Amino acid sequence: MKLLIADDDLTSRTMLAAVTRKWGFEPIAVEDGEAAWQVLQESHPPLLLLIDWEMPRLDGLSLCLRIRNRVKNNPPYILLLTSRSETDDVVAGLDAGANNYIIKPFANAELKARLQVGQRMLELQIELKKTQDILTNEREVIENIILKMRAAKPFDANQLRILDCPVEKTSGDIILSAFRPDKSRHVLMGDFTGHGLMAAVGGPIVYDVFYTMTAKGLSIQQIAIEINRQLLEKMPTGLFLGAIFIELSPDGRSLSLWNCGMSDILIYRKGKLWQKVSSSTLALGIIKQDFEPTVTLDVNSGDMVYAYSDGITEVINSEEEEFGQDRFEQLICELLASKSEIGFLSDKVYQFKGDAEQFDDITLVELTC
Repeated sequence: MKLLIADDDLTSRTMLAAVTRKWGFEPIAVEDGEAAWQVLQESHPPLLLLIDWEMPRLDGLSLCLRIRNRVKNNPPYILLLTSRSETDDVVAGLDAGANNYIIKPFANAELKARLQVGQRMLELQIELKKTQDILTNEREVIENIILKMRAAKPFDANQLRILDCPVEKTSGDIILSAFRPDKSRHVLMGDFTGHGLMAAVGGPIVYDVFYTMTAKGLSIQQIAIEINRQLLEKMPTGLFLGAIFIELSPDGRSLSLWNCGMSDILIYRKGKLWQKVSSSTLALGIIKQDFEPTVTLDVNSGDMVYAYSDGITEVINSEEEEFGQDRFEQLICELLASKSEIGFLSDKVYQFKGDAEQFDDITLVELTC
């Protein structure tokens, strides 16, 4: 393994290079911290560093700080070499980013042991990086398969506007839309537990059941029962699907809604909140259950139906304030009054969030009756 030695004393530097070479290392010896930093900029630099504290131009402590501030991927293991033995000095060296500390004068056996500890740590770090790369590549393949499966489905966007702002590449939220042969419209807005890949793996099951059964003219109730059955049978315990099902009659005047463990469905008429439909059944994939409609309503042309994940209302800003249901309902009024694009909603939510982290997928579907 390559070993970078930085020491301004020629004798010490030469002796350290000679003895570490006998121990099986490949020493690269330089006279100060700036020279060591230049070596670290080369391709395939040493990852094991033996750095003297007291050096001209750039001392060992400053070099440690620079390395820790600038080298984030595959960081080196730093052994700081010094005659300082006070507790405050030891703490300062470790705080600056040194992994270990050896005090002059030292026995060669101690130095060898500490370098071997560093070597073992780096070998473990390299193996971990290889494993992470394999997992990342496999994850990417699975994500692409899921995205292709989703894109291949016959989604019908007529009369719909959608927000889709996932935390990761694949979302645990799903929006499906299709017409039955009798021209009744089916829409499903779902939110799997969590987000990202683990939450997205159940998506293909739901897609296949929803689109296949809708094409055959089956009802939402039958579709919900079958999705629930398959999730119970095929998915691990604890991974379930909150869902809103919408069925709009061919003439657009009768609206049936199922709210299964989701936030209130919002219905606006003439720009004002007209109806709120709360959850009446458990999410899918928890227990065997029947799925009677939560409500059936007579609607007018131009009524707007909103189904959404709680990733919108639960957005937190830097002051730890939640966006909240009331603010969201008023925001939809502003959207309708201004006749804005649907992205108006996400713009306002992200303005509220500011620099705070997004913790959950943000998904919404708007249906115009």
